[in-house]
Parts: sequence; structure tokens; C-alpha cells
Amino acid sequence: MVSVYSGFVVRQPLVEHLIPLFEETHDARIDPAFAPTTVLLERITAGERPDVVIGVASVVRDLAERGLLTSPVREIAVSAVGYARPAGAPGPADDSADAFLSYLSDARAVAYSLSGASGIHFMTVLRERGLLDRIDERAVRLESGLTAHALADGRADVAVQQISELRSVPGSHVIAPLPEELQSYARFAVGVRPQVGPDAQDFADLLCSARARERFEAAGLSVPS
Repeated sequence: MVSVYSGFVVRQPLVEHLIPLFEETHDARIDPAFAPTTVLLERITAGERPDVVIGVASVVRDLAERGLLTSPVREIAVSAVGYARPAGAPGPADDSADAFLSYLSDARAVAYSLSGASGIHFMTVLRERGLLDRIDERAVRLESGLTAHALADGRADVAVQQISELRSVPGSHVIAPLPEELQSYARFAVGVRPQVGPDAQDFADLLCSARARERFEAAGLSVPS
């Protein structure tokens, strides 16, 4: 059994494609746990020791510097922050930052995560623009998880998160990136626990392969340059 701690950003390609592919070719099972990188870091700092860690690259590198993962860690994907709205619902007037912020201000409810990289960035943007309190009056604020679920069940009419995370929730949603002026790109990396067995290393190698890159791109992620 290979224990894997992973951010939500690569959940869809892992669960639907890469974990089944690995298990077909190895006499080993993958035991994945998905959570925001900040939550995974808290668990590891508290003493948990997964075989493989997939998360924000700076955090994974820090774990390697602390000797909890082997060096060097390898970057596997780059993610942009986006938003989703129901199909047929009106969107921003244009692609500008001002139009998008006006769109959020007029929304019935906006869903975002309090612990993920996208949610932290989104709160920073709103705070800098003086809109955080106004949006939060009717926001759906999630401790963790996929914000588009709040769109699917009607709690919100706009959901903000990494584009790959928005795309992993079934439904007739229109998904688009944030305007470039408000955008944040997060780099994600994989690291392996020291002295771990060959299966864990093989799984990390798979995530760095051309086949994995194809799956990441299909999920809305970019390949690290």
C-alpha cells in the first residue's frame, strides 16, 4: 500500500486515470487522501508520514529541506484560479478586472475555500479591493473541499477555485479563468518520503511522465516550463 497525500488540484486525473493505471501495472494499491496543501502540511507537521506528497511546490520543497521528503522534488503541473457559473446564467460584462469584481458584487452568493491556495489568494484580492466584507455577507465559505458543489446544489451562483478543481465537479457549468490582473498561478510538485519502497517512487515517476502530463492538461492544468 502506497499512502499519498495530495491537494485537490490533481484529484480528477489521479482518481480517474493515473491511480488505476498504476494499479494495473503494479502489485500495489494507492491509498490517497485529498485536502488543501495547508491542511496536508498541518497533518505532516503533527507527525503523519505519507509515502508520497503532492502539493504547492514551495511547501513540498520546504518538507524536503526539513528531511521529510527526498530532494530534489519535481514539479508536475501549474494551475490557474478560475470561476464557475451555471450554464445560461449571465457572466461579467467583459474580461476586465473591474467587470469581474462588479459581477461578484452583484452575485447572490459566491463560494470559495478558506484553506486552499486559491481561496487565500481570492480573499487577498477582495481585501485589497475593499470588497471582502461585502462579498462575505452572503458568501459560502468552505473550510475545505470543492467549491463548485455549492454551485451544483444552489447555495451559490459563482464558485471560485483552481480551474482543475472546478472542472472535477459534474454539472453544466461555465468555467473561465480570473482576469489576468487578478490571476495567481500555483505550481505543484511531488515528493517522496526518504527510504520508502520502490512502488512509491514508481508512482511519483508516473506523475512526471508524458502520459500524466496529458491527463493534467486535459484537466485544465499547464505543464511546468
